[in-house]
Amino acid sequence: MKRILITGAASGLGLALAKKYASEGWSVCIADIQDEEGIKIASHLKGEYGNDCFFHHLDITNDAQWQELVGIISERWEGLDALVNNAGVASTGDIDCLSMKDFQWTVDINLMGAVKGCHVCVPLLKESKGLLINVASMAGLLHMSGMSAYNVSKAGMVSLSEGLLSELDPYGVKVSVVCPAFFQSNLVKTMRSNNPDAAKKVARLHAEGFTADSIAATVFEDSRKGKHYILGGTRLSDRIIWRLKRYLPAVYLSMMKGNARIQFADKNPSSVKEGISARVMRFIRSRVLG
Repeated sequence: MKRILITGAASGLGLALAKKYASEGWSVCIADIQDEEGIKIASHLKGEYGNDCFFHHLDITNDAQWQELVGIISERWEGLDALVNNAGVASTGDIDCLSMKDFQWTVDINLMGAVKGCHVCVPLLKESKGLLINVASMAGLLHMSGMSAYNVSKAGMVSLSEGLLSELDPYGVKVSVVCPAFFQSNLVKTMRSNNPDAAKKVARLHAEGFTADSIAATVFEDSRKGKHYILGGTRLSDRIIWRLKRYLPAVYLSMMKGNARIQFADKNPSSVKEGISARVMRFIRSRVLG
C-alpha cells in the first residue's frame, strides 16, 4: 500500500491529485481547512477505489495541527510514501499598495506552510525513501510586476525544493517542484488584491488555463521518474521565457521592463509617448507574454 498526504486537497489541483493517486491504488490523506468538502471527497474516493482514503482538518500554518496529523498518519499507516505541499493562496498588488498584512499572509501560507510540512514529514519520507512534491508556480521562476508577495512565496518554494533535492538525495528521497502557469482552480476566490483590473485578468487567465486533471497526471508520472522541475500546465512561451532568463538574463530583464512600461502606458495613456521599440514590445507581449 502506497500512502500519500496532500494539503489543500478539497479543491483545485489538490483534489485532482487526490483523485489521480487514489485511482492508481494509493491511500490518500486529504488535508484541508474545508471540512465538509474534504469529508465528502474522502468518502467518495474510499467507496470508489477501496483504498484507505480519509480527511483530516489541517491549517498548514499551525504547528500543533501538523504534529497531530503526522502522529495520526504514523499510527494509522505506520509510515508515509509521499507528501504533496499543495495548499496555497494568491495575492496581487504593487509593493507600495499591497498591505503588509496581506504580504505576510501570502508568505506564511505559500512558503512557511510548506516548510512546516517538510519539517515534520521528512523523517517519515527518509524511512520510506519516498517522494516530496512541492507545488510552486511559474511565478516562482518568472516574476511579473505587481505580484511581489506571490512571487516571493513561490520563488521561496522553488529554492526550498532545490536545496532539499541535494539534502535528501543520500536518503533516497526524490524531490520535485511543480511550476504550472494559469490553470482552472478556486485560487482566485480567496485572492487578495488592491487592483480590481489585475484581479479580473488573473481570474480570466485561470478560467482559460489548463485543467487541474491534466496537470495532476503529469505530476504523477514525472515525480515518480524523479524529475525535479515539473512544468505541466505551462505554455511553450512560458518555457521559452524561462530558458531566456537562465541563459540570457540581460535580455530577459529588458523584456520584463518593457512589459512593465506597456502596462504603465495602458494605465496612463496621456503620460507616455510610444516609439517604435515600444510598439515592437507590445507586439511581442501580445504573442508571448499574453
